Amino acid sequence: MSTDAGAGGPADTEAAAGTSAGDGIDEVEEIDEVKEIDEVKEIDEVKEEVSPQRVALAAAVRRLGNAILSRELDPDEIEVMTGELSAISDALERRRQVTKAENLLRRNRIADFIETGRWPEPPPDGAPLEFDPASIVGGELNPFGMGTRYYRRGDEAVGFATLGPCFEGPPERVHGGVICAIFDEVLGSVFRATGTASAFTGELTVRFEAPAPLETELEFRARRVESKGRRQLLEGEARSPEGRFASAKATFIEMKPEHFPTADR
Repeated sequence: MSTDAGAGGPADTEAAAGTSAGDGIDEVEEIDEVKEIDEVKEIDEVKEEVSPQRVALAAAVRRLGNAILSRELDPDEIEVMTGELSAISDALERRRQVTKAENLLRRNRIADFIETGRWPEPPPDGAPLEFDPASIVGGELNPFGMGTRYYRRGDEAVGFATLGPCFEGPPERVHGGVICAIFDEVLGSVFRATGTASAFTGELTVRFEAPAPLETELEFRARRVESKGRRQLLEGEARSPEGRFASAKATFIEMKPEHFPTADR
């Protein structure tokens, strides 16, 4: 799912200006009355909450963020949209807050390990790799995420990202910190690609070799090069259509059972 900065043209702004903030409040309150969330949820129920509708909602907010940052708006439009978005936020913030541990247990291999005591087998070669769905990098439920997708390629993990204005550093270039974050996550995806124990980042070194362009699909590739007990040594590189623009080396430390999240902490 790539980041899309194409919203916010004249049709979008005219539609926004023609709707009152009061109408938005009424609609959201009706949604609140229909969709109440229970105070307590079991892990199985939490895992079932990952839905195409929720993924689409997060993607729509990411698109909105890029449009707000990169499009001209007049004060009247800003006032109307601020009122409508604030009304939606007010309604959502009255609901029970979902913890990071709950989000991490949604459709995640750590949840499978907790339930079975075994790390799941790797997916078929070429298949998507599921990461933390709430992650700021590749989390499909995170409305502020980068929209990165991961796949298995043999014993390697490959990530793809198309980044818009929200992740711009120097003009027309991706921010260097964003590149580091994507490397961190694609390197961590290697453990899913190989069906081995998950691990925390211990050290990450990134070398920048060329600019990374905006609005262009970027490829990140990672692999394990050595194991030393719980210490796992990995490396990776990143490319654009113009060639390689960065490389990385990292040390990851295998997780212990006490590190695993539960639904109540």
